[in-house]
Amino acid sequence: MGTSSASRGLRMLGLFLLCLGALDARAADNGIALYVGGVHSNDSDVYGTSRGAAFGVDAQFVVNEDWSFNPFLLISSVTTDINNLDVYNGEGGLQARYWIGSWFLGPQFLFHDTLLKQNGTVGQSLYGPAFGLTAGWESPSGWSVMLEANALENGTTQSVPKNNRSDVLLLVGYRWH
Repeated sequence: MGTSSASRGLRMLGLFLLCLGALDARAADNGIALYVGGVHSNDSDVYGTSRGAAFGVDAQFVVNEDWSFNPFLLISSVTTDINNLDVYNGEGGLQARYWIGSWFLGPQFLFHDTLLKQNGTVGQSLYGPAFGLTAGWESPSGWSVMLEANALENGTTQSVPKNNRSDVLLLVGYRWH
């Protein structure tokens, strides 16, 4: 019964999102956006779980009514479960957004550099390519909400050759058209 209820719930959610997209159908617009929001990050090998804030900017280039490319930059600062250890992350990447009305979803590819700061001193830098998924909604007035999930796996340092880090971001933004 639990599986069928969950399946029915997911189908209803999908239908609801499809209806919302049809009611608010519009093409994406070119423009610049600023985002701010929260981050939840997990690193199994280095620092465990962390929470913090992020700030980002992107430029949206519409390809056609269904697709846009969004190069972006993002910085975040999080506090870990380990005392006196803070994590600073910088990202630069590209999202390919598929638009369904005012809703979008798509993959993203990025490069990241993560600095681990303990007791006021940067001790390690984890860096490398990463992949993720993004989904969100953008209103005709320019306001938006976006959820990102990234797998920043196999970054590298001297002491951690195979780092497994993932993060989830919930961002609110505004786009100037």
